[in-house]
Amino acid sequence: MRDSFSYVFQEVFLFSNSVETNIAFSAPEIDDFYIEKAAKDAQAHDFIMELSEKYQTVVGERGLGLSGGQKQRVSIARALLKNAPVLVLDDSTSALDMGTEKKLLKTIKEDYPEKSVLISAHRMSSLVDCDEIIYMQNGKIVERGTFEELMKAGGHFAKVYEIQENQRKSAIDYEHLSSGTEEVFYG
Repeated sequence: MRDSFSYVFQEVFLFSNSVETNIAFSAPEIDDFYIEKAAKDAQAHDFIMELSEKYQTVVGERGLGLSGGQKQRVSIARALLKNAPVLVLDDSTSALDMGTEKKLLKTIKEDYPEKSVLISAHRMSSLVDCDEIIYMQNGKIVERGTFEELMKAGGHFAKVYEIQENQRKSAIDYEHLSSGTEEVFYG
């Protein structure tokens, strides 16, 4: 039964070992091609290639400290490499920026159509492309349907989604402001 599930937690544990070993944990003898594919699919390959020793960089408690989003992507790559029929993402994209999360979820949906994917998320935008959404409060199902159905119904899910979208839209894009591509005038 355990082989049927790949589970990715919000809080990621990485072994004090290489990035490659952390990804290939469930299949230590697997070819590097598949490790790299899993990393690419998890949106981790680019940052791994920027590390001093690339896939051989030691991470974890005794190695290089990775950001929360980087750890989550390594853990997702590990789960994809395991290739279990059911992938459970337990708020495991919470430390990713929305663009990276969107690419990751799109890749999983398109490149792993045989997988059943269960996503537990507090960020409603993570659920937009899900086949079915179950919205729970206090351990009880209060709404169920597709994204479009839930938005049309205007219930709890739609309200939380709108609040989160408004917060996202009103947030200042500091990276864009500091890029020097726009002039900002005060006064």
